[in-house]
Amino acid sequence: MGAVWRRPLVSLALLCALLAGCDHHSSGRSAPPTSRTGGSESATTSTAPPPPSVLHGVSFNSDQDGWALTDEACPQPGADQARCAVAWKTTNAGGSWTRLARLDVPAAGAASTDVVNAVRFADAQHGWAYDRSLFATFNGGKRWQRVDLGNPVAALEVAGSQAYALVGTCGYGAGCTEPMRLAEGTIATGRWRFASLGFDLPYADAGALIANRSGVYAHVAGPGGDVFLARTGAGRWERRTAPCARWLVAPISGEDGLVAACLPATPRGPVELQTSSDGGGSWAVVWQFSFPNPVTSLAVTGKVAVVALDNGDVVRTTDNGMHFAPVLHTGASPTLRFSDADHGILTAGPDGSRQLFSTADGGATWQPVPAPG
Repeated sequence: MGAVWRRPLVSLALLCALLAGCDHHSSGRSAPPTSRTGGSESATTSTAPPPPSVLHGVSFNSDQDGWALTDEACPQPGADQARCAVAWKTTNAGGSWTRLARLDVPAAGAASTDVVNAVRFADAQHGWAYDRSLFATFNGGKRWQRVDLGNPVAALEVAGSQAYALVGTCGYGAGCTEPMRLAEGTIATGRWRFASLGFDLPYADAGALIANRSGVYAHVAGPGGDVFLARTGAGRWERRTAPCARWLVAPISGEDGLVAACLPATPRGPVELQTSSDGGGSWAVVWQFSFPNPVTSLAVTGKVAVVALDNGDVVRTTDNGMHFAPVLHTGASPTLRFSDADHGILTAGPDGSRQLFSTADGGATWQPVPAPG
């Protein structure tokens, strides 16, 4: 297994090598990821897990400032077991958390079309909690108000003074009745509008929004195939080339490029990494690599790439994917997000009891962070 073939990269933006696998939950252990150096294998290093939590989602927009969603009991007439989402903030990288407010909506996990489990902040004042529902705050999370764009809000991202959301029309367990729509919002005013694309997106309840230094992109997968869009400088959304039939896309942190992983048709098959330096207008194959488990998330920062596998193993490369060093073993389905080249967070484990870790050295080491709640 390992690297099959490689093509030299043409810029720093293309020095990021690692996308792979698919995104699904699995608690079963598989063989540990290997650090390929002369054919040798080394087991994943382990870090003591953080204490138990009721964490659902977390968002950091600097190395110190972050927000989190937990839940707590909120008994109501006829629903004495009800639980509601709670917003928290940290200004010291998770060293301590301040409780902000309880939202009048359940956290994810409830069999309902009215839940939130993710949080995203644009700055110290403006943020959103979302999943099937959408709530906005304009005062740093102390108060929240419902925003009725549709259900569910599959993804939300910010870039500059704008926010973007992918919105479906899908009942809980009942399928989607209309195509997904793409909404654009002005952060300062909280006003949203739906973009006029000139074509329909797939009937879907899942998608991804990606922002890098130069643009914003949307990836929607539906029964009729994937659609990949880029927002132009003139404010229009244009279709861009999909590199393959089944793929994941991610930004290159601090750069203009994109990376995409063409997913294998068979388990443990080789993943083909492709890169684009023109916003998805064209793609170039860089290398192929076979990972021992599907990938759930990755973060690419200059010369370093950190990859999280669905069994909880996290690996890192500093040489364009030639070798991978294990850096952490944690809960299932880990998710990575970096705020800059050095600082990032990782959450893992079941929804409602996610573990939280942080790094200050580009993912070389990870420290457990006590979650709020």
